[in-house]
Amino acid sequence: MGKEPARLKGILSQVMAGLGQEDKFHGWRMVELWPEIVGAEIARISRAVRFVDGSLIVVVEKDAWRQELEMEREQILNKIRSYPGGNAVKKIVLRAGSFQEIKDEQNG
Repeated sequence: MGKEPARLKGILSQVMAGLGQEDKFHGWRMVELWPEIVGAEIARISRAVRFVDGSLIVVVEKDAWRQELEMEREQILNKIRSYPGGNAVKKIVLRAGSFQEIKDEQNG
């Protein structure tokens, strides 16, 4: 039973590729994997919220943290690209905002 999710992910990737949507699939996977990619400390202060046209949109709790992540953007992008399908992410867009606003946007 442990191999079922991996097999399903492979099938989904093939279907998305057949539809010409493989980059979207992989980009959204990077949204999902954000905490793993950046680690617990950065994940506490930031959330990847969207993948649009090759851009990973990340909301950062405070502007000071956003500025800090700006300096680490290339290293984070390189780490993303080390994941299977990570090359779908062409750039990271950092935006200061509250996590509550994100929840409100997603729910309504």
